[in-house]
Amino acid sequence: MAYRFGLALILIGLISLMVFAVTYLNQEGDVRTLLLGASLCALGLMIRRRIARRNRIETGRFRIFRRTSERYPEEE
Repeated sequence: MAYRFGLALILIGLISLMVFAVTYLNQEGDVRTLLLGASLCALGLMIRRRIARRNRIETGRFRIFRRTSERYPEEE
């Protein structure tokens, strides 16, 4: 659910950046629209990365090595 919310924030941010670009070409650009679009995109990307990092699927590669290193942790 949060992954889709982050995706929606990115989409809304990109739309507001496009609105800024169109209004800027007409010499009526508002800096608040630029800041809103950029901040929504950044917030959406942060949410998506956090969720993706949490749901990362572990591959089967080097499975045996990981098991042996978990059994015998290095003492420091």
